[in-house]
Amino acid sequence: MGLLTRFFGFNGRITRRTFWFGLAILVIFSPFAFTTILSSDPFSDVVQSIRQLGLKGLIWSLVLLFMLAGLLTKRLHDRNKTGFYAVLFYGPALLQAVQFYSGYQLEGGWFTFLQDWGWLIGLELGFVGLWFLVELGFYGPVEPNKYGPNPRDD
Repeated sequence: MGLLTRFFGFNGRITRRTFWFGLAILVIFSPFAFTTILSSDPFSDVVQSIRQLGLKGLIWSLVLLFMLAGLLTKRLHDRNKTGFYAVLFYGPALLQAVQFYSGYQLEGGWFTFLQDWGWLIGLELGFVGLWFLVELGFYGPVEPNKYGPNPRDD
């Protein structure tokens, strides 16, 4: 399986090692990773730097989110679960990104909902993210598996 297929594909399975490697790559290329590492006040500096990126930051974050969805889906397949479980994470993450990059300046409809209930979306992301971290990062493959052969056999 090629590097691009690992990040942009949704079919097949990947090992825990590939999953952790993929997460590390995504963190390195995230728009705020270096700000967080080098800052004495990481949260406020991250918020400031990401807002300054504007539309470019939103597009880049969506690309990274798409790549994360591919990693999560393939790792879920290795655990013999459907990739639709990944929607539990990247659905609310997409809403959170839209809320964040809108700068709380848009009014009406979904934007009002996101502004009022953004904390709940963030809480759900935290719990689902922790579950995914344990389930996908620490547990081994399930055999036999309907999603393909064990990736360690390749």
